Amino acid sequence: MTLLKSVILDILETEQPENVEQLVNLVQNQVDANLDEIKAEIKKLHKKGLVSLEEPTHIKLNFLQFLSGKDNYWFWIIVAVSILSFVSIIYIPENQSPLSYIRYLLAFVLVAFLPGYCLTKTLFPKQTTLDQIERITFSIGLSFALTTLMGLFLSFSSLGLTLSTTLPALTSIVVVLALLALMRSYKVQ
Repeated sequence: MTLLKSVILDILETEQPENVEQLVNLVQNQVDANLDEIKAEIKKLHKKGLVSLEEPTHIKLNFLQFLSGKDNYWFWIIVAVSILSFVSIIYIPENQSPLSYIRYLLAFVLVAFLPGYCLTKTLFPKQTTLDQIERITFSIGLSFALTTLMGLFLSFSSLGLTLSTTLPALTSIVVVLALLALMRSYKVQ
């Protein structure tokens, strides 16, 4: 076995470099060989099955690229539904018109699902941590808990528990939790 081959295999076993570039740098620090010789030896070892060369499967994106990615549609949906809920509750009257049912539906989603979904997404940012049923169950339970705590806080504060205080507070909680969840998702990407 050549010295270069034994050094490469020893580095792979002890140092466990993450990529070929790190492996080449570690080999260059230990052996006086040029870059082409090291690469040629690594390719030989790869052909023999002693070295596994894999392309990186994941490239870390900057935050703006991450924000506009297709995996983050949930963030834009939550922000849109929160704003639509806010606007519908303020501007659609409570009479028995067909539009009032849209108001009730959006208000229900705002109270019973969105806060808990954002908190669940913040606590468990990886999609593989919870399956869909668990995520929905946590979302509903945490939504009622957060909404209750917010109502309790507002009722004991000087602001009071009214529609004009509850709606902005709940919408703010949802948007802030959605931003926190997005940042957590960005960190674990």
